[in-house]
Amino acid sequence: MNRRTRTLLVGAAPILALAAVLSSPQIAVPFAAEGPGPLFDVLGDIDGKEAVVVAGGDPDPSAGELNMTTVAVAHKLSLAQVMGMWADPDQKVVPIEAVFPPGLSQDDVKERNALMFTESEANATASALRQLGLPIEVTVALVTKGSAAEGKLEKGDVLAAIDGDDIDRPETLQRTVAGHAPGDRVTLDVVRGGEKKQIEVELGANPDDDKRAFLGVGMAAQPKGDVKVQYNVSGVGGPSAGLMLSLAVVDKLSPGDLTEGRTIAGTGTIDGVGVVGPIGGITHKISAAREGGAEFFLVPGANCAEARTAEAGDMKLIKVGSLGDAVKALDDPGAAPTCG
Repeated sequence: MNRRTRTLLVGAAPILALAAVLSSPQIAVPFAAEGPGPLFDVLGDIDGKEAVVVAGGDPDPSAGELNMTTVAVAHKLSLAQVMGMWADPDQKVVPIEAVFPPGLSQDDVKERNALMFTESEANATASALRQLGLPIEVTVALVTKGSAAEGKLEKGDVLAAIDGDDIDRPETLQRTVAGHAPGDRVTLDVVRGGEKKQIEVELGANPDDDKRAFLGVGMAAQPKGDVKVQYNVSGVGGPSAGLMLSLAVVDKLSPGDLTEGRTIAGTGTIDGVGVVGPIGGITHKISAAREGGAEFFLVPGANCAEARTAEAGDMKLIKVGSLGDAVKALDDPGAAPTCG
């Protein structure tokens, strides 16, 4: 073996070794893949439980579907798996930091997504009740471990006021807390077990931004009186289900069938007054809805430009900016504005 051949072989050895390691199914590379996720009919059952339960009301049965769309995320992938997904037009390969931000563990991300989903449920109820002209009360749905609220507030507490201002929807509390700095104190009027209490809390720092105040509660909104709304949508995180959950509550608390027997899908965040906000992964969600046989897909207005790049087939992409827009569109889909 001459000197040049020996040098080439010695230089190639670490490259071949690296390729062997990266292609091993036991070695994960720092990438994740996003693609179309499962559909959840919020008017039907999920994992054997009714997705949205309205107790104390008298809802008419629905003959159609309101499908919440999701994005499936795969991680801990080998190089071979990533290369395969890169070639799949339904998959998008992203750096792992896009899924698990630096400094946050998978458990941290899971807890944050659960908190956002709980707040999404609260806003869905609040916006639906506002749409129907019904009064609400805001309650504590969960308390984040290690937060300022731990040991001060309990699940089920009715949040009546903060610093003397009535809490008429979850966003009222969120906005007041956002106006403070970590270390500031706020006084909460709560009702616990029928008894009124005043509780003073020193606000902590937001896990995502230590300059922002953080109380550390997930909230729920309920109609005042005997009517109660309960969500059984487990295993889904983030805020993008808000619009579809709100439509389900409107359907169950109003006469008639909002779907009129049709299969409808959609996505979008929602706030306590019914404003629909943009989400991520819109093209994946449209693909999943098309494959699921949806006739219409409700698209947040800010996502329309990206939505037009998706293969929607015969499915109509309806542009919505509010819960009211969505209700109106379902009442008369032919007259609804589209993303086209």
